[in-house]
Amino acid sequence: YFFTFYFYFTYYYYYYYYSTLVVVRTYVTLRYLLTYVTLLTYLLTYLLTTTYDVRTYVRTYRTYRTYVRTYVRTYVRTVRTYVRYVRYVRTYVTTTTTRRRTTYVRRRTYVRTYVRTYVRTYVRTYVRTTTTTTTTTTTTNERTNEERRRRRRRRSK
Repeated sequence: YFFTFYFYFTYYYYYYYYSTLVVVRTYVTLRYLLTYVTLLTYLLTYLLTTTYDVRTYVRTYRTYRTYVRTYVRTYVRTVRTYVRYVRYVRTYVTTTTTRRRTTYVRRRTYVRTYVRTYVRTYVRTYVRTTTTTTTTTTTTNERTNEERRRRRRRRSK
């Protein structure tokens, strides 16, 4: 009896827990979607309903551009290994009167590492100046009084 009670209790507990979790998650996502859609509609209505005033201006402006380039170069010299042969000559005297001379050859390996880093920075400054002038010209078809008089004189001749 206890095991059946425990089984049903845990089953319904987890069932309700996960069902409420799913409901809460769907509610939150729908709420975010709703706010996003409302903000987007507000923006679109603002852009579509506002009137734009388009004017033309005569502007003269200069643009200054400054380029600063830094170059960092690093040089690493390779590791050099060389073998140096050193000969040691030892002379010793034995108990007899004859003198023996023996030669020992020893090899020693020297490894010298040269790691030198050179950091060179080049700072180059380019200043370019461009002057741009935009002008608008309007032409009208109206004639002045002097042009009318000249035309009349030509016609009368």
